[in-house]
Amino acid sequence: MLTSELIKSKALEFGADTVGIAEAAPVTRREEFLAWLDAGYAGEMSYLHKYKKERFDPRVLLPDARSIIVIGVNYFQGDEPETKRPFKIARYARRHDYHHVLRKILKRLRRHLQDLSPGLKGRICVDTAPFMDKYWAQKAGLGWQGRHTNLVSREYGSWLLLGSLIITEIVDAYDQPDIDHCGRCQRCVVSCPTQAIFKPYRLDATRCISYWTIESKAPEIDPDVAERMDDQIFGCDICLDVCPFNKFEKPGKLDVLATDPNVKLIENGRLDDLDSAGFDELFGNTPLSRAGLDVLKKNSRAFK
Repeated sequence: MLTSELIKSKALEFGADTVGIAEAAPVTRREEFLAWLDAGYAGEMSYLHKYKKERFDPRVLLPDARSIIVIGVNYFQGDEPETKRPFKIARYARRHDYHHVLRKILKRLRRHLQDLSPGLKGRICVDTAPFMDKYWAQKAGLGWQGRHTNLVSREYGSWLLLGSLIITEIVDAYDQPDIDHCGRCQRCVVSCPTQAIFKPYRLDATRCISYWTIESKAPEIDPDVAERMDDQIFGCDICLDVCPFNKFEKPGKLDVLATDPNVKLIENGRLDDLDSAGFDELFGNTPLSRAGLDVLKKNSRAFK
């Protein structure tokens, strides 16, 4: 049997900042998620309607799954975009693509565990598989889903990137789920300029700046949203920035997640200096590549 102590020590050694382990079991918030989808709050994100069996039970996603190891990597660098620049980019997107960073850590961890237990199988999930990342992070004790629906950590505030490794082995000890510490705080709710957080713990993605600047395929941003975007050209950190638990934030330890200096080109409004090839060369390994140059130019038009 694998030990929790061994798994956590290796995950931290490989680059994680925090680690928790939960027993693989069906998701208990299925009906809540389905009601959210049925209400249309997911907008054009049709992929959220797919693979529901896998999304609600990790034992379907990985047959014989017994445990879920969740890691958190702190990406805070004390690098808030300068307000004097024309555009703002969400913190997570101002650096190397976190999918690659977390996958590398989890692949190393999986190889190590397979050396110890040759029959072990593991499925890596970093934000793209039909897997409820924040739900399992809370189950594994890394934090709780705040009123803005994002994970909040008492140790790292709002700035954890999440990745999980589902394994077919039992672990000797599982962590207790974290509890909600938001109390009566409403800062994230009242700070959202588009009222996307229409009530605590409920997000209407079709009102969210991140949705409109990343996910939406519409030819132009909804004018009602555009006039409230606060210069956000890719993603949005407003509801995260105001969280009182950010008093615990601290600089991350991974050099690979340092700010990419090239983001200044976009923040300074120099998109017209780039063609598609130049954009891909500079930003192909960052989350900005998901949108691409044409989408960023569309987003910039919302401010004109």
